[in-house]
Amino acid sequence: MPIPPPPLTTICPHCGWKRTSFPTSDALKLNVDWFCHCPICQYTELESRLASRAEIMRERLRQLLR
Repeated sequence: MPIPPPPLTTICPHCGWKRTSFPTSDALKLNVDWFCHCPICQYTELESRLASRAEIMRERLRQLLR
């Protein structure tokens, strides 16, 4: 049975880009649930961490209003 990972926040330390993702499955989609480079500056050494409650609520609100 697939178990989705917890919400993650990916941050680019080079330009400050940040994205919180909610994986719906354990099969992660590139540039949706998981990023290998920054979509703004193409920097490849991104940082990932568990999303905070505020980041989760902000991203859910953004998805709702989109």
